[in-house]
Formats: sequence, structure tokens, C-alpha cells
Amino acid sequence: MAGELHYREFRVPLGPGLHAYPDELIRQRVGHDGHPEYQIRWLILQRGDDGEGGSNQVDCKAEHILLWMSNDEIYANCHKMLDKDGRVIGPSQETAGEAGALDKSVLGEMETDVKSLIQRALRQLEECVGAIPPAPLIHTVHVLSAYASIEPLTGVFKDPRVLDLLMHMLSSPDYQIRWSAGRMIQALASHDAGTRTQILLSLSQQEAIEKHLDFDSRCALLALFAQATLSEHPMSFEGIQLPQVPGRLLFSLVKHYLHVTSLLDQLNDSAVEPGAQNSASEELSRERGRLELEFSMAMGTLISELVQAMRWDWASHRQRPSAQSSCSIFQPQLAGAGPGLPQAQATPSLRRSRRFRPRSGFTSGDTYALYVRDTLEPGMRVRMLDDYEEISAGDEGEFRQSNNGVPPVQVLWESTGRTYWVHWHMLQILGFEEDLEDVVEADEYQGAVGIGAGGVALPSWRWKPMTELYAVPYALPEDEDTTDSEHLSQAEWWELLFFIKKLDGPDHREVLQILQENLDEEILDDEILAELAVPTELAQELLLALPQRLDDSALRDLLSCRVYRKYGPETLAGQSVYPSVLEAQAQPQKSAVAARVEAKEASTQCHHTSLQSLVEGYGPAGKIFLDLERALRSEGPREGEVKPLLLQLQRHPQPFLALMRSLDTPAAANRALHLTVLRILMQLVDFPEALLLPWHEAMDTCMACLRSPDTDREVLQELILFLHRLASVSRDYAVVLNQLGARDAISKALEKHLGKLELAQELRDMVFKCEKHAHLYRKLTTNILGGCIQMVLGQIEDHRRTHRPINIPFFDVFLRYLCQGSSVEVKEDKCWEKVEVSSNPHRAGKLTDRNPKTYWESNGSTGSHHITLHMRQGVLVRQLALLVAGEDSSYMPARVVVFGGDSTTSLNTELNSVNVMPSARRVVLLENLNRFWPIIQIRIKRCQQGGIDTRIRGLEVLGPKPTFWPVFRELLCHHTRLFYMVRAQTWSQDIAEDRRSLLHLSSRLNGALRHEQNFANRFLPDDEAAQALGKSCWEALVSPLVQNVTSPDEDGISPMGWLLDQYLESRDAAYNPQSRAAAFSSRVRRLTNLLVHVEPCEASPKGRNRSHDWSSLATQGLPSSIMRNLTRCWQAFVEEKVNSFLTSRWQDDDFVPRYCDHFHNLQKSSSELFGPRAAFLLALQNGCAGALLRLPFLKAAHVSHLPSLPPAGASRFPTASEWPTFYSHFTRSTPAIETCYQKLQKPWPLCAVLT
Repeated sequence: MAGELHYREFRVPLGPGLHAYPDELIRQRVGHDGHPEYQIRWLILQRGDDGEGGSNQVDCKAEHILLWMSNDEIYANCHKMLDKDGRVIGPSQETAGEAGALDKSVLGEMETDVKSLIQRALRQLEECVGAIPPAPLIHTVHVLSAYASIEPLTGVFKDPRVLDLLMHMLSSPDYQIRWSAGRMIQALASHDAGTRTQILLSLSQQEAIEKHLDFDSRCALLALFAQATLSEHPMSFEGIQLPQVPGRLLFSLVKHYLHVTSLLDQLNDSAVEPGAQNSASEELSRERGRLELEFSMAMGTLISELVQAMRWDWASHRQRPSAQSSCSIFQPQLAGAGPGLPQAQATPSLRRSRRFRPRSGFTSGDTYALYVRDTLEPGMRVRMLDDYEEISAGDEGEFRQSNNGVPPVQVLWESTGRTYWVHWHMLQILGFEEDLEDVVEADEYQGAVGIGAGGVALPSWRWKPMTELYAVPYALPEDEDTTDSEHLSQAEWWELLFFIKKLDGPDHREVLQILQENLDEEILDDEILAELAVPTELAQELLLALPQRLDDSALRDLLSCRVYRKYGPETLAGQSVYPSVLEAQAQPQKSAVAARVEAKEASTQCHHTSLQSLVEGYGPAGKIFLDLERALRSEGPREGEVKPLLLQLQRHPQPFLALMRSLDTPAAANRALHLTVLRILMQLVDFPEALLLPWHEAMDTCMACLRSPDTDREVLQELILFLHRLASVSRDYAVVLNQLGARDAISKALEKHLGKLELAQELRDMVFKCEKHAHLYRKLTTNILGGCIQMVLGQIEDHRRTHRPINIPFFDVFLRYLCQGSSVEVKEDKCWEKVEVSSNPHRAGKLTDRNPKTYWESNGSTGSHHITLHMRQGVLVRQLALLVAGEDSSYMPARVVVFGGDSTTSLNTELNSVNVMPSARRVVLLENLNRFWPIIQIRIKRCQQGGIDTRIRGLEVLGPKPTFWPVFRELLCHHTRLFYMVRAQTWSQDIAEDRRSLLHLSSRLNGALRHEQNFANRFLPDDEAAQALGKSCWEALVSPLVQNVTSPDEDGISPMGWLLDQYLESRDAAYNPQSRAAAFSSRVRRLTNLLVHVEPCEASPKGRNRSHDWSSLATQGLPSSIMRNLTRCWQAFVEEKVNSFLTSRWQDDDFVPRYCDHFHNLQKSSSELFGPRAAFLLALQNGCAGALLRLPFLKAAHVSHLPSLPPAGASRFPTASEWPTFYSHFTRSTPAIETCYQKLQKPWPLCAVLT
């Protein structure tokens, strides 16, 4: 089967030279369907030669993928994790080695000692409050740290008093006690990742822990977290500029991250065990619903804080989500393709009722099952949502009755023509026929407007006459009406609930009062809130009330979320819009413009007037800042007046940020403004409440002012005094300055002013001492972002596995920022790391010196000259060009070919080839590449006038700013490939054991492809991301399945060949729509139509740049082409059928008409199954020829001289001697295969086939 290799039993190809193999079973849980699931660690393997050159060297990379798998998937893919009886070996419960080495009595004595030491340390800490810690306390802590390093004693340190002791030690003013606390934490965390995580989680969830931690204590905990997560998410963002995040925000992110991971672990352990009692099952279901809500809210908070810490919400141009086309994500977008491709979402909804709630509107399947049970009435129409035994997802039927059996629901299904019992949660209610009259016409509409290749109308996905094809086979109607719905979906409601939960005090009560008045609910607790069915009118009312009650950060989240974009004030006709809400995003840009306008005005303006004009565009928040400035100007500012204003400024910090950003305005014209701003900032630093303002978001403007050569000396001195004061009060900002390169900037300022800048050297030394902390902060930022990306990928995998909706707020926002690119282009040396040439390396610098009069000249044989670019990580080339000169004559290139690869030894992919005209000056080699190539090599194959050596005047490379998309695309594609390759192997195993399961393959593929299409439409921001997902899914799922089902077994018959044989036998009976043969025929045609409708058409894309074509991007090592395997299987099937017919009927008197009927039957079957594709018509011809060639000579000679039916327009049959002349004349005039069929309107005679 596809994927099975000789090394380590089974490997999944993930990319060029990359494979994954199952390494270890990590944990076990009960799945959503009540069956056990196992989390498997898959290691990433890298091979130098991918197996083609005979090299078997395999290197194991540090990366791994965690994947939940069912029993069947492990049975098909992970044989080494099964015992002799074929059962899964559970996760190993290893005991500590030291536990067995210690005597129980000794261990008990040591535990008693630890408890007494903890009690003594707490007592000694209380006695020395405010004094120097005595030596006995230090010794007690050292002894406890020694005990903590003994692994069998880990359990006793889980005592809550240990946390109290650590909290007291971490908040102690004495450095030695804090250092001892750090040593004890490190000793406890040295055993395993679980203990580290538990300690960090317990400490981070303590109330107001930030107030008790100083800089060193916080760094100790952050270093512990970095150590704990480094091996869990080894991810690199090399080449991507990460923002400077202060330690306070990093610690907050760590707290939220640990909280989310803890809730995720609880969710994995909270599934209902199969066979549990009803009361226990209901209790567990309620508990799981509570955990799911809490996890969604916590994940939303983490994403919100991470987006703000990465400053994605302050993007320069505030990109709105780009419009994604509604085309299939699995159909390759060829260059120059017209609008003829069927669009999955452009057609109206099919047979969808608006009276009943969809399954996605409920928290759990149990709640939805109760709703369906209480709502369904006999005679109502229903649709199947899941595959279940003989019934497939998408099948419709009529509800008959229910009872207390298992399964309890009886439905008369259209697909089978008989009743079958299913479960409540598997059904979607459509209603009575009269409820569907207004939407049934969608079938007719789709059949009228769905135009396919050749202008053939494409009917709907439901059963159609056998001569018609299906439009978009996987695009079945969703179980949720996303266009017109009376209620919010659960995901939309939980996103709105997220903002309601952010409100405090009176605001929270007012919003709950609005809910109670509209929903008639007496008490709205968390359980009731989670299950509310909120009408869209109520949601619009809430969205009008929320913006006035949220702070600025929450308001930015609200404006970017999907529920606001869909139901917010901008979408309400006739409703007034709050300007302050909608213009909040544009205020920073407006303030910058206003500052630059002021720079051109006379410098004699009043300082207070300039400050007022700077913040006046922020409404009430600007007034708060002006009041604060007046309070600071007054003699002896009172803390009681300043502190409330600072607390309000924390909620609305835009005026404060505008004040700091004004330092980046032209220095000469704004000297007075800069001095005023710096004096205000210097005064603010003295207030502890001001340290909670987002100083780090505008620290780059301070650096710009520090580096500017036009900055006045007095302004520079005030700036250094301010930065020194800020870094002294909070060393976090010294770390931020270190990350921004302040040390070098201060050194240059000292050189310029001859060292006469007060406190400049002290500030430089302070920044230099934070180098280690700056490295820790960068590593932490990488680990947290990598961990969040892994959790997002885990949620996508759970979404695939369970088909349950993703209800996490801002999930689409996070994906949008990970997928978005940048329009800012990067030139030359920003794109590549180094440039290598084939000869004369000492002249390689002439390629990039931007001087057209200099050049690099090669020295070698014809065709051996090349230039190799080593690209920076993640840079997608927008344009690559060579500069040449006509006066170089025979040294000027004539033909250039560009290759791409992952290393200098694997440059196998031709990206483009260009013929250079003698008059050319600038030759464009590549444009708009859609994937990252680590190595790009330019080969000069030929020179003008037959020259040997070449001259290149320059090399130009344009690329986008490095973004997260290349990294995230690789991870998304790897996870998608692994998931679907495992699933394809499992389904192939089922088909190998029972060929009848091939009938369910259509519905299985349908569900998987429809799921990915809906996910892309809902969450992915643009076509590039959607196409990457669709390509990975199709190649990993459909390609190996087709390869497996078309491969013959021991008897020489493939599962697909068996299915085609069954189809041909039941073809005549299938014309009765009420027969079981019709249902069988429909299923077979759904499967074959689905397999071939995505395959690229025979027309090649326009242009020579093949990097835009899927065929050039096909990953090495992936299974064979779908079309090649299907046509090969069809040809073998035809050959076998025709050979069997010829062998048994060659002597019959009515052989010719029987053969013609047999051929017509095969020809029509080919059209019904695969459509009018020349590849299958050619396979039909080759199959007939192959069958005749398999006959013994005498039989073949007898058959080949038999006459055939006369062609259209002929008066008689051509004789055996006449036919070759007639056929050769006919094929010279109309050589095309399709035209031949149209002209003859009859099958070719056997002698023509032989010819």
C-alpha cells in the first residue's frame, strides 16, 4: 500500500526528503464517539536522497507531530504498538528508578523530615519579616532544595504549604532568599516536564503574584517555563522580526498559556466512558460543557493578548480580511483559467429549512440529540449528517418512528429505498414537504447554471439520470445556514459572550439585564449562558451596547472579530454608527499626520497648544490626558488626583502612545514639543500606576530620536535621562532597549558629543547587563507563539476528527495573521544570505554592487556557468532579474534556465527558462513564486554568437517582507498530510479486508473534502492559503486511496476493478430510479466523478513559469497520478471484459451485433463514470486492442476478418480487405479520437483496432 516502506514499518511522506514515522504512544482518552483514542508521537525523518539514488541514510530531526488516532488507525499504521492479539499496548506507566532503590522506611523518614523542614521554614520567614534573614533560614532552604532533587520525594512537595513557602520566598525583599527559592523550583522541576508544568501552573495562578515578584524572581520563573517548553515546541522563526515584549506581558502570556494547556488536559480526560449510567453520563456531559466553555474563553484571551503583544492589531495598513473566491480549494488554479470552474458556494442552498436549529448551534451531541428527539414528528424529512453503516452523510429520507432500542430512530431512506435505524444526533431536521417548497427549486437552478467543460450542464449532487455528471461532488449542503439564520451559531454566540465576560461590575449587570429582558430567563449562570439560543436582533442590540463599555484593547478585538463584522453597526441599514468606535483604528495614523503638519508650522506656537492639538482627536481619552498634564504641571502634584487619571489612561492609552510617537517627528521644527513630551514622561515614571502603560509599543520612536543625527543636544540629554530613569524603575525596559539595539546607539551618541552626556554611560552599561535577559525574552516569545500555533493545529485536527464546530473566539483572526503576507518588498541582500558563482569568485561582488559598468565574467566551458543564491528563510521571490549589456557581444547570455531546490545537491526543479534577446538590458527570470526555495540557481546554458564565457552586469532580487506564512504553511501542510495519509491507509485496509466497503468511500471522501472546503471558507483568509490546504488534503487522501484501490490483489483483481464489474452487471436494472441497482449505480458514479473532477485538465497553463503549475510543485515520493492509475485500471478492466467476451463468443453466429452491444455498453459506462475525457476513451481503445492481442493466433485471425456494422453514411459493410484502406483514409482526414467516435457513431471494428 502507499506509504509502506522498508524502514521502520510505515512512513508518511511529508515533503521532499521528509517522512514521519510513529515513535511512541503518549496518552489515551475516550473519544467523542465513546471509543478509545491514543495520542501518538510521530517523528520527522529526513533523508538525503529520498530513496531514489540507493541511499538509505536517515536523520531524525528534532520536530515531531502529536496525532490522536483510533484503534483502526493504529491497527493499519502502527503495528509495533499492537500486542500479539492485535490490541493496542497502552501508555507505559514507568516507576521512578530511585523509588525502588530506597527502602520504604527510609523514604517515610525522609518525607517526615521534609514536612518538618517546610513548617520550620515558614515559621522562620514570619519571624524575620522586615529584617535580614538569619543563617538558619538559609540553611533550612538549602536542605529543602537538596531533598527536592530526590525524585521519589516529589509527591510530598505537592503539599499546598510548599506553594505558600515559595510565594513568601519569591516576594521576599532579600535577594538571597529569592535566589534560594529559584534553586528549589529548579530542583523540583528537574525531574520531568509534568512536574515543571504543575509547579509553574500552581505558582502562576496565585492571586496577584505579579505584585509580589521582582524582576529577578519573575525571570527565574520565565526561565523555568522556557526550559519546560523548549522541547515541546521546537519551532524557529529565523528571518522574522519578533516584537519586543516586556517581561510583565510575557509573564501574563505564560499564565494564560499554562491555564489553557491545563484546561486542554482536563478536556482530554473528561470524556464519557462507554456504558456509563445515565445520571453519571449527564453529569460528565455537563462538566465537559463547562470545561469547553472555559477552554474557549481562556483560548480567546490567550489569542487576544498574543495578537496585542505581537502588535498585529496595530498593523500599518489595517488589512481587512481579503475576499476569498468561492471556487473549489482542490481544483488547481491554472494560469489563464476562465470562470468555467464550478463554484461550490455560488449556488443557492439546497433543500434547507430555516425552522430548525443546526447541530453546530449546540454545545454537545447529547443536547442536540434531545432537541431532535423532542422536535421530530412522523412524516418529517431528515438528512444524514454522518456516515453510519449502510447510510452515508447527505442521504435524505422520511422519519417513520422511534423506540427505546439502540439505535432508536427509523427512517425510510431514498438512497436505499428501505428503512434503516440510526441515532438521534446523526440527523438534521428538514421538516415537512411544505416547509421545503421555497428552496427545492435550487436543484433546478443549479442544473441550469452549473456549466462544466464543453458547455455541458452540471446537475446537482442528488441522483440524476445516468448520462449526467455531478457538478461539485463534495459540495453537499452544509448543516448550518450561514447566510440567513434567525439565531447566532454557537461559535458566534460564544465570541459575543467573550466580550460580555470581560465587563466588570455595573456594565456586566446591565448587559445581563438586556439578555434577561429579551430571553425571559430568571437566572443566567454559566451553564445556561453557554446553551442560549440568541436571536440575531438581540445580538445586534448587544453589539450596539458593548463598545461604550469596553476598554481600548477589548474594543480593537471586538472590531476585528467575525460576529461584529457580520452583525455589527456597519451592517445595519438605517442605524446610526458610533464614530468613536469605527474611527478608533485610524486615530494613531491621524495623530502622526497631525504631528507632521504641526512640524511645518511656526515654532513660536504655545507648547500647551501643540500638546492639545496632538491628543484632541481622541475625544474623552484625550481630555483625560490633558487633565493629567495639568495635574503634573501644578506645583507638588497630588497623588490622589494623578492616580485615578492614570487608571483611566490604562484603559484608553491611545493619547499616551501618540505622545511618545511624537518623538519621531522632525527634530528641528519640534524641539520645544520634544522637550515638553520628555518632561511629562519623566514625571510619569515616578508613579507606579504609570508603569502599567504600554511603554514598549512606542519605544522604537525613542530609539529613532536617539539615532537621528538632527536631534538637538538638549533633547538628546533629556531623552537619555528619561530612558535611564525608566530602565532603573523597571529593568524590563532595559531589556527592551537591549533588543532594540540601544547600546550601539548610545555609543554613537557619546562619540558625537565627546562623552558629555549625563548618565549615558550608566544607561549603556545597564542595557548591556540585560543581554542574557533579552535572549531569554526572545526565546520565550518564540516558545509561546510556537505553542499557540501547535494548539491551533491541534484544534484543527480535532475539528477534522469529530466534525464539531470550532467555538474559540478570534480563531479566524489568529489564522488570518498567520497566513497574511506583506506588500512591503525587500531588495537584494535582505532576500539572500550569500551569492556563489561557478568561477572567478573574487568578482562575485560585482553582481550586487549596483554599478552597471562592472560585471562578473565566468571562466569555463560552455553551459557550465551558474550563479547560486542561498535565500533567507521564508522569502518568497516576487521578481528575479539579470542585468546584461548588448556591447558584451558574444559574452552576453542567450539562454538562461533557473532551478530551485532545498540544497545545492537537490536542484532538480526547473522554475523557468528564458531566451535573451540581443537588445535586452534587464532580463526577468522569475516572478511571483508561490513557494519558498532555499536554493535558487541561475544557469547560463548558451551565449550570443556561440560564445564560451559570459558576463553578468548585475543581479536584482525582490521579495516580500518575511512573514509567518511560510512557517505556518509548512506546519499546516505537514499536519494535514499526516492526518489524511493515516486515514487513507486505514480506509485502504478496510477495503482490502472487505471490498464492499468501497461503496462507502464516496461518502467518506465527500465528508472529508466538504469539511476542508467549509473550513477554508470559514477560517482561511485568501486563496493561497486555501489552495495550499486543498492540495495537501487531496494529495494525502485521494492519491494514495486511488493507488491502493486500483492495485490488483493476489488474484489479479483490484477493488476498483471489482466495483466496475458490479456496476456493469447492474447497469440495465439501474434505469429504474426506485430499484436498489439505481442507488448502487449512483454511489459508484459519485465516487468516480469525485475522483476525476479535480484532476487538472489536459490544457497546459499559459506562460513558461511552471512554478505556478501543480505538476511542478508535486512533492517527490508521493503516490502516482490519480488519472494514470484510474485509466490504467479502466484499461485493464476493459481488456479483461473484452477478452472474456471474445474467448466465449468468437464462434457465435451473432458475434458482431453482440460485440457491438458489448462495446456500446463499455463506451456508455465510460461516459457515465468518467465523463467525456479523452484519456478514458483512449484507455477503452487500448483495452480492446490488448484483449484481441491476448487471443491465440487462429482465434485472433478469425475475429479480425469479421465485418463490422457499416459506418454512418455507408451503403454496406466494408470487407476485411477494404477496411484498412477505408480506415487509413478516415483517420487521415479526422485523426482525433473524439471526432472518430462522432463520425462513426459505432464502435471500431476489430480489424481497425488491430491496425
